[in-house]
Amino acid sequence: MLGDLSAKYESNGNPGLISSGKGDPGGKSYGCYQLSSKMGSLQDFIRWADRHYPWIGTTIRHSTDIDSGWRECARLDRPEFSAAQWAYIKERYYDTAAGSLERAGFHAKKHSYAMRDVIWSRAVQYGTGRIVKMWQEACKSMYNGKDYTGYPNITYVDDKRFDYDLIVAIYKVSKAWIRAESVRNGLEKRFKDECSEALQMLKGER
Repeated sequence: MLGDLSAKYESNGNPGLISSGKGDPGGKSYGCYQLSSKMGSLQDFIRWADRHYPWIGTTIRHSTDIDSGWRECARLDRPEFSAAQWAYIKERYYDTAAGSLERAGFHAKKHSYAMRDVIWSRAVQYGTGRIVKMWQEACKSMYNGKDYTGYPNITYVDDKRFDYDLIVAIYKVSKAWIRAESVRNGLEKRFKDECSEALQMLKGER
């Protein structure tokens, strides 16, 4: 299922998970995709749920605190709570990121399932506003490095044969973008493992 790669490395697919927030610039994070309490995605999800899954918003708001409400939602209906998080991330993150990439010339629908899962994962972790920059930097590193002259560029990657090298490059950029030293070791291991899994997924498609 699209989004499984991200969910595995964010939370092992646990919709009720709440991180400690220790050493994380985003603070405590919640659910399958680790919605950030400091960056606003948690609050946005709750508002979104009020419209699409009212019982979730009601349960959280009527609890003594967000943590208790979050865990109660997972207890009451774990599958639907997970489905709600998936639907929110698809709308707010994947669809937005894929749209931004398409306007830049990279059409996700023409690429492998593995590549689409990578788009989902990178959008969740780094946000949708930087996704085009990440893809452009990855394309640049694939070919001419510092001597990059613009060709091949992002519009030349609309073919499955590019996906393997591009996925490798995307995770190299992800590693280069790590800023918080407190989470560097954990993120570097994640990127290595997640990249390998995405590549295995890609190989399985061919």
